[in-house]
Amino acid sequence: MATEPRSHAEPFQRNAFQETVLGLEYTRVPGREPDIFSRACVTSFAEADWTRYGYEFTQVFETPVLQEIAVLEGLPYDDLALLRHRPTAATRELGDALDHRADLPLVGLVTLASALVSIVRLELATDVLALAAGRVRDDRDRFEVAWLDFIVANRFDELDRSAAAFATMRAAITAGAVPPGRALDACTQAVVWYLKRKEVSVDDFRWSVKVGSAITDRLGADGLAGISSWYRGLAMLPAAKGMPAKTREYMEQARSAAEETVRVRPRAYELNTIKTYHESSLKEHMYVTGDFDAAVAAGRALIELDPAWSVSYGELAEAYVRFGHPREAAELYDAAVAVGQPYIGHHLLKSASCWEKVGEPGAALAAYERLAGLVPGNVEVLSAGLRCARHTAHPSAASFERALERAEQAQAVS
Repeated sequence: MATEPRSHAEPFQRNAFQETVLGLEYTRVPGREPDIFSRACVTSFAEADWTRYGYEFTQVFETPVLQEIAVLEGLPYDDLALLRHRPTAATRELGDALDHRADLPLVGLVTLASALVSIVRLELATDVLALAAGRVRDDRDRFEVAWLDFIVANRFDELDRSAAAFATMRAAITAGAVPPGRALDACTQAVVWYLKRKEVSVDDFRWSVKVGSAITDRLGADGLAGISSWYRGLAMLPAAKGMPAKTREYMEQARSAAEETVRVRPRAYELNTIKTYHESSLKEHMYVTGDFDAAVAAGRALIELDPAWSVSYGELAEAYVRFGHPREAAELYDAAVAVGQPYIGHHLLKSASCWEKVGEPGAALAAYERLAGLVPGNVEVLSAGLRCARHTAHPSAASFERALERAEQAQAVS
């Protein structure tokens, strides 16, 4: 007798992203390009200079991504989070540095923490940063430690910690100790996260707009990636005020800088600037212009650029939902699940919701069954799956009901 809802669908695909987060390496398959994040992440670690600041990030993820990978791999979460699981030469090298971190110089500690952040080992990165903070000697050191602390605090939703880290960065920039490109990165983060959730003070936000704008006027070709990011962040200002023309003006500047940086140096890291431009364009047309065709075009460009990235399918699906096309959205969410990590659970939940909206509970139930196996004991998922199974008179209703009773009992005890 089944004790949990089960699906006979194909297992989730283990893709380059999952391998990269597990081992800082991925399997190279002829004719199949890995996603941009994985390529950039692996290259950043392989080419890292442990004697200089400036570890390159494309994107930083929250710990639920690592938790989901632990479930998919059948590994204890702590083995991944604490880097006890070291399946590759790269993770053994990283783990050796972690084990001997007390012997590393400050720059080495910052590089170690950066690499840990890049593969979602945020708790370990916090520990390393605490050690680094006790060794700072000057304003540049303070900036680099605070920069990483800001990133980690942001992913933990620790707003006070983020604000304090940015205040340290601002002081170091004001003292003239920080290269312009690094200072622009900090200003961009301040603008973005102030507009998203007031993560820095209004004074720091205004200062960042002023200083960041001044830096872009004097940065050369080496700073094009930072300039592109800056204008994408700055575009959020007119976007928030419902000013489509000004938003597009900034976005065009972001696009131009992104295309030029790829022309000058066509690595995955630089390609990510084009990718993030398309992501921002998609949001621009969803929430500012309300232009369905332009939103779809941006989403299709995103997928064409990085077809191995599941998130791109999910982001285009969001546009279809917003503009009232749930069937197309459901198909895209299913495509995202087929591509694999990250966010399989999120994509499954969205897929089930969309299939229910278009009156196809069978497809919705299949998604709920897979999701229940991925997040066992989740009351929200089990309740939705039970409702869907009852609607279709599917025999899985009984196993959903039993699982839900156990989950609710466990919740009551805790």
